[in-house]
This record gives sequence, structure tokens and C-alpha cells, in this order.
Amino acid sequence: TISNDQSTITLNQVSDLVNNIIFGVLLVVTVLMFFLGFRNALFVGIAIPLSMLLSFIILSFLGVTLNTMVLFSLVIALGMLVDNGIVVVENIYRLIDEGMPRLEATKQGVGEVALPIIASTATTLAAFLPLVLWDGIVGKFMQWLPITLIIVLSSSLFVALVINPMLISLYMKVRT
Repeated sequence: TISNDQSTITLNQVSDLVNNIIFGVLLVVTVLMFFLGFRNALFVGIAIPLSMLLSFIILSFLGVTLNTMVLFSLVIALGMLVDNGIVVVENIYRLIDEGMPRLEATKQGVGEVALPIIASTATTLAAFLPLVLWDGIVGKFMQWLPITLIIVLSSSLFVALVINPMLISLYMKVRT
């Protein structure tokens, strides 16, 4: 017999996470649309599902299953995912708006903000790193929060510095 079946609770939590991701993307795109235009706001909006997808791939590769702590950390990370993408997109947008060609603006724009973004993400990751070393029964349970956050924020950094610039160099337009 099956006892203490948590599968329905986990399915509900996954459903809530998906709804939060969709709502987050819509809010980000809506707010940024006023400053950068709809197309350019989509570049930042794309960072959320791409970062989550990359995170799920890495977590799956590591053999991590969906549990309460993993889902909780994914919801926490949801708000931090777009920060790097906003900085990169805005910087490239500024350079293109000043008249620089897209490809050159993308290279220079990413180069200008790469180190600050990496440093910013590293300081956030450093705050969670000691929690990975937490020992005991509680540590075994809680370690998935920082591990998942580290994976998600690293994925967000990768998307902001590699995937978004590639898309921007091909499709970004400046509003006139």
C-alpha cells in the first residue's frame, strides 16, 4: 500500500509554479514594454522560461526530483531571473539607439556589463553557498534550496550573457 502520498500536492505546486512563471513573464514584458517597446521587452521575457528550462535540465541531469524545497527555491528565484537580462538588453538598446550597428552594439554592450553582472550574481550565490554545507537532518532537507537557487541564477546568467545577446543581435529594433 502507498502511504503518505504527496504526489497530488507536488502536482499542485508545479502547477502554481507554472502559473507564477507565466504571470511573471507577462508582468515583466508589460512593464518593460513602456520603456523599450514590445519586441525588446520580449527579449527579457524570454529569459525567464529559458532559464527555468535550463535549470530543469541541469537538475534532472543531477538526479534531483521535484520536492517542496526545490519548488520553493524556484519560486524565490523567479524574481531574480530577469535582473541580468534587463541590464544586458537595456545596455545594448542604448548603444543601438546611439546609432551603433546591432552586432557591434551587442558585442560592446555585453562586454561593458558582463563583469558587473557576473560579480552581482556571484555575491548573491555567495550568500546561499554556506547553506549547502549545513549538516544534519535539517541540512539534508534544506540544502536543496541553495543548490537550486545557485543552478537557477547561474542559468539566468548564462541566458543573459549568451542566449539573449544572440537573439538581440538578430532581432532588436529601436523605437523611433
